[in-house]
Amino acid sequence: MGLLDGLLPGFLRKATPIHGTADLADFMDARASFLAQKCIVEFCRVRAGVFWQKLFSEKEFQTALDQARWRAYPPCYAMVAEMVEGSLREVAAGRQRGLETAIERVARMSFAKHPVPDGSPGTFWEDAAALVRGRLVAAQAGAPRPVREIPDPLARMVFDAVPIHPELLTNDYDYIFNFLRMNILRAHEDLLELADRAAIVDELLGAPGA
Repeated sequence: MGLLDGLLPGFLRKATPIHGTADLADFMDARASFLAQKCIVEFCRVRAGVFWQKLFSEKEFQTALDQARWRAYPPCYAMVAEMVEGSLREVAAGRQRGLETAIERVARMSFAKHPVPDGSPGTFWEDAAALVRGRLVAAQAGAPRPVREIPDPLARMVFDAVPIHPELLTNDYDYIFNFLRMNILRAHEDLLELADRAAIVDELLGAPGA
């Protein structure tokens, strides 16, 4: 199996219905993984041009690529979390204020599946949870944003994770932003199709009047 095959997540397998919290955690983890991994890898391939195979065969670059993938995962997860919060808010009705804490719990379920990435501080997953919490707090301060706007401002963190020297990057931020926007829109469509949102909200927040 080649390097690129190893980076592709379970997201590419057949989509499954989302009935409850555990399913939602799997969905969010898979979509955030896809956003982070595919975005970083595809950008580096495009930027390297005809030399991409040589670059990707270098051990030093493989290590940098893996570190970049993990650095990009928390902001990508935070984008997915904001998208999920907005998608569940209407169904939650008067219980919507509980979504912030509930979705952070889901994020922690996702994060518990992964060890601390090599070369990262021991607080990596706590810092990731704090980033998700901050994004959810900001989201709940107003009406849900259009999904196409969700990559702003966290796309900048993904861009900064790219393992290419900043002097070689020019107007490449737009490539990253547009990739993230296109795929968060796709994730939103899949969530609406696959998720029993009423059942998920009841499991996250408790049944109305309970």
